[in-house]
Amino acid sequence: MTVQNNNILTDSVIAKEALRLLKNNLVTQKLVYRQYENTFGKVGDAISLKLPFRIKSNSGRVLKKGPMIDKTIPFKIDRQEHIGLEYTMKDMTLDITQFSERYLKSGMVQIANAIDRSILLTLKTAYHSSGTPGTRPSAYIDFANAAAKQTILAVPDDGMRSAVIDPFTCAGLSDQVTKLFDGGMVKGAYKKGYKGPVADYATHETQNLPVHTVGDYGGTPLIAGTIVNGSSITTDGWTANKTGLLKAGDVFTQAGVFSINPQNYDSTGMLQEFVVQADVDSDGAGLATISFLPEMNDGTATTTNADGDSISLAAYQNISALPADNVAITVTGNANTTYEQNYLFHKEAIALAMIDLELPKSATTKARVNDPETGLSLCMTAAYDIIEQTEITRIDAVWGTKLINGDLAMRLWGAARG
Repeated sequence: MTVQNNNILTDSVIAKEALRLLKNNLVTQKLVYRQYENTFGKVGDAISLKLPFRIKSNSGRVLKKGPMIDKTIPFKIDRQEHIGLEYTMKDMTLDITQFSERYLKSGMVQIANAIDRSILLTLKTAYHSSGTPGTRPSAYIDFANAAAKQTILAVPDDGMRSAVIDPFTCAGLSDQVTKLFDGGMVKGAYKKGYKGPVADYATHETQNLPVHTVGDYGGTPLIAGTIVNGSSITTDGWTANKTGLLKAGDVFTQAGVFSINPQNYDSTGMLQEFVVQADVDSDGAGLATISFLPEMNDGTATTTNADGDSISLAAYQNISALPADNVAITVTGNANTTYEQNYLFHKEAIALAMIDLELPKSATTKARVNDPETGLSLCMTAAYDIIEQTEITRIDAVWGTKLINGDLAMRLWGAARG
């Protein structure tokens, strides 16, 4: 233990400083749901999350009981990122500020970026979208239109909507934001990347947004045959023998299939958007099967309970009608084109869970630090190299992410990349 400039450089102090750096360099972690930490135990753990019940109201005096169906989604702790440090005993005479700048800052910034990017990659499974592929959103109306669409889709407007946008989109908005809002509203903002409110969104800038490259599609794609409720369709009319016809993350619509407002079950008048879940190839006849989200439910979908009874899923209706044979399929964006992606979402759209890594019993130096305010967690272990007289230290972050309510998220298309 070394005392320097009234700072005690211990393993606990180093771990706490690493956590401080992580906390200060995160952007999206602050914007997502964080209540699942206590549900997990260790790396690789998976749980089935129960989604909130949905039930339709009924008119009239006579009681009509609505079925209470447990809908679940899997959630797994499957991400781990660490930094490895090697420093001499002489370096232990540094004060914590010097040590942090020299050894911790660069690595913890990278871990923060890895956590942020994992959240944004998870948001890439969002199916609702707004904007025009190839045109960078740069005006207030671009965000106002997206907000209006989310309102029509019954996304709560309760102060928990966020917009995570790329630096160029942020630059285009800056002038309008300064004109529309009193600088005092954002003067005291302390969150990294926070740029103030725009169209009911708390906007945040980040360089970690993933781009999306649309598949190499071609032909005149159509629905093939009779389609039933679910998350897969058979299609034809594509260019034959095409590998990478569609890519995971591609968005498409089907003619005549409109989205439903989940509160009043009326058609929104907007085509329901679907996101491709896995890369798709076409065969020699131009046929292709597409797996997608959300699952189609025209109000007639059913499930089977433990007793073998058929239970209606009418409360989960999300489309006006199933697609008919030979209706057209339209893919959003041009084939083989890479587009910037921005994301607009409610806090309860996506979840992040961080857990403590199990500390090895044999490690003589070990520390675990948690931040009760944010739920962030880091583990540190170290060993002494007697030959080189160095301390070898690793600091680990362990977490998982999941889109838990896709209806509450939306991508905002941006400019095309060269």
